Amino acid sequence: MPDMTGPYRTQLHRFYRAARRQDVHRPSTLRADDGVPVDVLLEDVSITGCRIAGVPDMARGEAILIGLAGVGARLARVIWIEESRAGCHFDAPLSAEEFARTQQAGTVVSGAFPARTIQPAVAKAPPAPATEPRMSAHIRMKAILLATLLLAMLILIGA
Repeated sequence: MPDMTGPYRTQLHRFYRAARRQDVHRPSTLRADDGVPVDVLLEDVSITGCRIAGVPDMARGEAILIGLAGVGARLARVIWIEESRAGCHFDAPLSAEEFARTQQAGTVVSGAFPARTIQPAVAKAPPAPATEPRMSAHIRMKAILLATLLLAMLILIGA
């Protein structure tokens, strides 16, 4: 039985992609766990992930933020690393509209941006149900008394 724990596993993984990749070859910014921005080259992108070059020393499974032109920063996980290149899988896939914007957009603006820590995607809580304003106890008591009197009158009239 061949040993599948070596470099062959990395090579085989790249043949089984979940989505079509589009070559983009444009500068981007990557932020690892420490939040420090690093200039990288975004080589290709798909709805499920991307390939980047010029990556710093990272580990498989590490969470990163990668800047996508036309979309913004996207949370992803490093799937494979080979020298200074890495394949990443987005935590949430791009929509068809975001994928189209990434292909058509220009380079992300360069600048000296502050460090930003990676926060995992958190589902937003559903909005609280709308509540109607409550009547005061005095008004509720009057409404109950009035309803009781009307019901008593209807009973007397009908009898």
